[in-house]
Amino acid sequence: MKKIILLVIIVVAIGAVLVLLRGNEDNWICQNGQWVKHGNPSKPMPTTLCGGQEEVREIEVYLPAAGDQTVGTKFVIYGKGRAFENTINYRISDDSGEQLYLGSFMTNAPDAGIFGYFDQEVDLAKLLKTIPPVIRLDVLELSAKDSSDINKTSFRLNVDQSATAVFAYFSNNDLDPEISCNKTFAVTRLVPKTQSVLRAAIEELLNGPTPVEAKLGFGTLINLGVTINSVKISGDTATIDLSKKIEENAGGSCRVAAIRNQITNTAEQFPNIKNAVISVEGRTEDALQP
Repeated sequence: MKKIILLVIIVVAIGAVLVLLRGNEDNWICQNGQWVKHGNPSKPMPTTLCGGQEEVREIEVYLPAAGDQTVGTKFVIYGKGRAFENTINYRISDDSGEQLYLGSFMTNAPDAGIFGYFDQEVDLAKLLKTIPPVIRLDVLELSAKDSSDINKTSFRLNVDQSATAVFAYFSNNDLDPEISCNKTFAVTRLVPKTQSVLRAAIEELLNGPTPVEAKLGFGTLINLGVTINSVKISGDTATIDLSKKIEENAGGSCRVAAIRNQITNTAEQFPNIKNAVISVEGRTEDALQP
C-alpha cells in the first residue's frame, strides 16, 4: 500500500513539474529587469516591474527635464521607452492646444516589447512657419487600436528666441550600446545671440557635457582645455583650427575617429556647411592622426 501511495505522489509531482514547464513555454519571463517573451504568450505583457508591484512607465523623458520651463528654437527629446513597433510620437501645439506639428521617432530597442533609448533633435524653425512664444510638447504613443493618446508625458515650454540655440554632439553608450567610433548624439545649448553660430557650437562642444548630461550617459573624448584658434568658412566648407591640446593622449584610430565625428557633426548641423576641416595649430595634413 505504501508503495502505491509513493508511486501516486511521484506521478502527481512529475505532472505538476510538466505543467509548470509547459506554462513557461508560452509566458513572459523576467530577464535583466525587463519582461521578455518566452514562446508566444496569450496574455499581455505584465504591467509591473520584475519582482515588484510598481507600475512600469512605458515612456520616460529625461530631456527636456521635468523642471525645464524654457527651451530654444532647437532642443532635444531624450529618454527611454517601449511602444508598438518601437515608434514614439511627439506633438507640438500652441498654448491653446492647437496642434502645430506631429512627428515620430524610433527607439533603439533590439526587439518588440523591450525598452530602448531615443534622442530626437527638434528644430522649430524647420518644423513651424511661425514659432509661438509658448509651446506644449507631448511625447506619447498613438494607440494601434484607435490612434488615441497613451503613455503621454507633457511639457509647457517657453521658447527663448532672444538666445541662439545650437546642438553639440557627444557619445552615449545607452544610445550606442555597441560603443562604435562613429556615432554621436545631440544635446542642446542656449547661448547669447550671435552671428557666429558655428564658433558658439564648437565652444559648447569643447566645454563637454553638463553634470546633468553626464548622469544621463553623455560623454566626450575631447580633452578639456582645448581652445579654438580660428573658425573660417569658405563656400560650404568650414575650417576649424584648434589648439594642440586636442592631440594629447588621442592615440588609436577609434578615439581619433570619435573626436573627429564629434567636431564634424557639430559643425555640419548648419545647412550652409557641408564639409568640416579640422586643423591643429595651422596643420591640416597630419592633424588628429591615429
